[in-house]
Amino acid sequence: MPASPHSILFIAGDVSGDVHTAALADTLLAHDSSLVLYAMGGARLREAVAKSRGGQFFGDTSHCSAIGIISAIKVYVRCWRLRARLRRFLRKHHVDATVLCDWGAFNGRILPELHARGIPILYYFPPRSWQRSGSSGLGIVPYVKRVATPFAWSAEQLRAAGCRAEWVGHPSIENIYPPEARAALRLRFGVQPDETLVALMPGSRRTEISVLGPRMAQAAALLHADRPIRFIAVVPRELTSDARKYLPASVQILTDCAPDLLHACDAAIVKTGTSSLEAVLAGVPQVAVYDVSIVGRIEWYLLWAWKRIPFYAMPNIILQREAVPEFLGVQCRPAKIAAALASLLDDGPARRRMMEDYVLIRQALGSELPVPPTERTAQILEEMLHETEGHAETVAAGV
Repeated sequence: MPASPHSILFIAGDVSGDVHTAALADTLLAHDSSLVLYAMGGARLREAVAKSRGGQFFGDTSHCSAIGIISAIKVYVRCWRLRARLRRFLRKHHVDATVLCDWGAFNGRILPELHARGIPILYYFPPRSWQRSGSSGLGIVPYVKRVATPFAWSAEQLRAAGCRAEWVGHPSIENIYPPEARAALRLRFGVQPDETLVALMPGSRRTEISVLGPRMAQAAALLHADRPIRFIAVVPRELTSDARKYLPASVQILTDCAPDLLHACDAAIVKTGTSSLEAVLAGVPQVAVYDVSIVGRIEWYLLWAWKRIPFYAMPNIILQREAVPEFLGVQCRPAKIAAALASLLDDGPARRRMMEDYVLIRQALGSELPVPPTERTAQILEEMLHETEGHAETVAAGV
């Protein structure tokens, strides 16, 4: 009798995780179209699973990621229901392997349950993988079979803790376009060759857009007062209406095209995080920003300020020095953002230094690794499935 197709469960909680796991799911299906895929995630994972014969999307995690205690309380009930739904699903369905992506608050709680069921787990983007020191994120070690991590130091820390971890690189490096693509992309966005285009990337969470959107809008107004500039914002498709509340009509809003827009623009104002890495890969001068609501800021001062984290923007974390200007909290003010970006629009020393640092950051993201991140992660999962098959055959033979 032919072997039953393998079944794989994907769980991702935020937009970037949804994007990366969906790309992984598509790659796996390209390798083996008989795979049965299950998922809890967002719109992109839903689309990927729909391509799998017998696949099932059984939990929407959109708007379930949180930063800080207050926002975590707001999504707690929804996440509790998702965990209950996951348990019911596992009682009724066989799963050969699970792929977890980031979302440590949720995935960290279900890890022991998945492990207890004997399901091999690949952790893609382990929690706090960006953190270069400390023990945060190492709690996954007893439960996972393999780890695919975007940062070399994360792999070293996990291996030192006894985990089978591999540095696969950051999947954003797969979105580097050749220089000749820029003209076509600008034409696609309706930008003239001599027109200055600035990208606005206010985040992938509703709370981020509500706080950063107005700051970016005010900074755009200040920049536009000095020179003619066109501004285009990009947000997740499910947050378009939210973004429209905080950005003026003069700012065009697009969805799910961040790499394209960054490769087409002349500079960008971005939220600290994955967007700041995408700007590096596009070779775009950037100013990184972040702030939270008043309640969130009070929480930060009470609980986290003592940690004295030196950098928040991912390019700066990678180099452990300021490669891009970052304006956080009370420093996240439109006038400061506009002034910093204005200094980068011309080909001056600040812009040239940033471009030199970008070369180092790309290398740290895995630009020189022999296999692209998503492809290598797919290979790791396939290796896990083969190892599991081999173990089952050995047990069945009584060896």
